[in-house]
Amino acid sequence: MIEQPYALKTTLDSGQNLFAAIAPECVAAATNLTPIPTARVFAVTSGKGGVGKTNTVVNLAAALARKKKKVLVMDADLGLANVDLFLGVKPKYTLADFFSGQKRLADIIISTPSGIFLLPAASGIQEVTALSDAQKIAFITELDALTHDLDLVLVDTSSGISDTVTYFTTAAQEIIVVVTPDVSSMTDAYALLKVLASEHDEKRFWVLANNVDGEISARRLYDTLSRTALRFLNTSLDFLGWVPWDPALRRAVFSGQIVSANSADSPSARAFSAIAERLLEQAGEEIRLKGNLQFFFRRVLGQRRSR
Repeated sequence: MIEQPYALKTTLDSGQNLFAAIAPECVAAATNLTPIPTARVFAVTSGKGGVGKTNTVVNLAAALARKKKKVLVMDADLGLANVDLFLGVKPKYTLADFFSGQKRLADIIISTPSGIFLLPAASGIQEVTALSDAQKIAFITELDALTHDLDLVLVDTSSGISDTVTYFTTAAQEIIVVVTPDVSSMTDAYALLKVLASEHDEKRFWVLANNVDGEISARRLYDTLSRTALRFLNTSLDFLGWVPWDPALRRAVFSGQIVSANSADSPSARAFSAIAERLLEQAGEEIRLKGNLQFFFRRVLGQRRSR
């Protein structure tokens, strides 16, 4: 299932037209298939850097792994890839090798000591806007095939509203926005929601409040953002959970570790465990037709026909 998309990518990158290279009957089949059960894909993003997004991703992944779940973390921060540092591994290959046509996704994914699978990125590789349609389809196709053997996929996107962020968030089935009490974090989060809602028709988001002093503060952040999004964007936000300000978490971040490694009973470690349970509840619900191969083909075809 992996070799075929890779061959397709190689053929298309040689200069052939995207839809001339895909048999019409194959495209028709792809756009009418009954979805095959795959892992639920959660994109974790933020309006600005410095809110603890990557730290949230790796700690949630660790909490899920401790619950005996097969989790893949995809480092989609193409400008500052650092998930591998938190997970204590040194990747031999990265997404740069895939997009250059040198490796398949299956060759890039590595296992980590914490039981998490990692799809590493490389700092400074080309923006998604520079990728061809063929590369994008090859990526989604191979990732879709690989997720059949996983329980969840967590995508650590870049911060902000770049095309790279919107590509990976709209390809996921669920979008988690990490915010902190910092005013700029809230305003930038709203700007991100606005772009995704108005330009990409995203209407559902999860909010995770990080570095707060308690549930009341977390709920206040959520309520403020939720009311604004509903009023001006007609967009629904759901509260995923909150992570408290915790000295144990700060020490773990400074040492490039997962907080549960040395402080399994700390407030932040317990918070990540509770949020992981919430993710599992969502993953158990009926999957929406979004963020998988069938959805991607429909979207690309729709864009082509509208031009």
